[in-house]
Amino acid sequence: MKSKAFYLSLEAIVSMALLGLLLAMPLQTGQPSLNNLHVFKKANDLLLLWAREYDSLTEAKLLQDFGFAFPGKAGKIVWNEKTVSVGRQGQESISSQAVFFDRHGQKQKILLVVFK
Repeated sequence: MKSKAFYLSLEAIVSMALLGLLLAMPLQTGQPSLNNLHVFKKANDLLLLWAREYDSLTEAKLLQDFGFAFPGKAGKIVWNEKTVSVGRQGQESISSQAVFFDRHGQKQKILLVVFK
């Protein structure tokens, strides 16, 4: 009978210790933001569009599409070995790169950087 009481007491002590550990864990401050994920997804979608239209891309088209997808944001586009900047560059950024083969079998790269 004493051994049953010992095991029940031991179980209660371990349960209380686990509860104490759970309560001691810090809570997340503020709401988790999905803004970075949203910007990353939009950048990847824009890169897919540009990869499809690569032969007919112009600098004006790149700037127009960037302004439509990211109104009020700054960015940098590296395309055809040229760099096109939009707005003032910031310190934090989200970037994506598309590497693909065009219709002539040439390897092409487009880099898109969106500054916060």
